[in-house]
Amino acid sequence: MTTAEIIHDKSKLTVLLYGEIDHHGAQSIRTEIDSRILKYMPKLVIMDFSGVTFMDSSGIGLVLARSRFCTDCGASLYVENVDRQMSKILSLAGIKTIQNTTN
Repeated sequence: MTTAEIIHDKSKLTVLLYGEIDHHGAQSIRTEIDSRILKYMPKLVIMDFSGVTFMDSSGIGLVLARSRFCTDCGASLYVENVDRQMSKILSLAGIKTIQNTTN
């Protein structure tokens, strides 16, 4: 089961992801993230994968689609606390990964 804690702070939205990200989990999280982006219109969205215990290709799709959605809404997307393999895949797709976020 996938859960997310979404924190809005001024012009930043932080999405803390927990559990397993598979097809079903990615769908529900996508809807929740998108609705918060539309509600708050942040300039920066950070997806933190530190609480994720398993992820299949649906997780990559989740990030790629959120990147396009953020761009359409005028926001930048950064991803943090991903494993090395996912970081490489995201980098090839043009998604910026970070290890530590500074405010």
